Amino acid sequence: MSKPIGVSGRIGVIGGECTGKSTLARALARDLPACLVPEELRSFVERHGRPPSAPEQADLLARQVQAEAEAADACPHRWLVADPAPLMTAVYSVVYFDDPSLLSRGVAHAGGYDLVVWCDPDIPWQPDPGQRDGPALRARADAIIADVVRDRLAPAGVRVLRVGGDEVARVTSVRDALDRAWRPEPSDGAT
Repeated sequence: MSKPIGVSGRIGVIGGECTGKSTLARALARDLPACLVPEELRSFVERHGRPPSAPEQADLLARQVQAEAEAADACPHRWLVADPAPLMTAVYSVVYFDDPSLLSRGVAHAGGYDLVVWCDPDIPWQPDPGQRDGPALRARADAIIADVVRDRLAPAGVRVLRVGGDEVARVTSVRDALDRAWRPEPSDGAT
């Protein structure tokens, strides 16, 4: 997947519910700076007053991809941060509907990121009526993400950084990873 014009770096944020994805994404948008692509799933629940059904998941994934492409075209910054990466719609399809059919699309899209940031569930779970379903489902999502990272993203060469701790620690981890990735190669003195 080629990078959109105007944006030279893309970051996708993944993690189960209430793992600090949005907090981290907003902090990265301020710190880098970056354009932030908000979550289509959250907007869907707010608009309809209910979670999506299984057949609506594919459209949600496509809308998240489209929102990201539109944001990249209009972004005045070097970086774009997807909160979350469309891969999370595919993960939620497995969590809620035992349907892995969207995983290939989510994984393929994740291959276009410079970095996928996986938020650890090491922060206290907080209720968000209509949006979150509890610590057990957060743990299930994290386990599915672990499988996807191990079995699909890592073999495809997708760079994944797992972050934990408070907001400052997470932002620092991402900044350090980005600095390492874009640090110029040391010269060996040869001409």
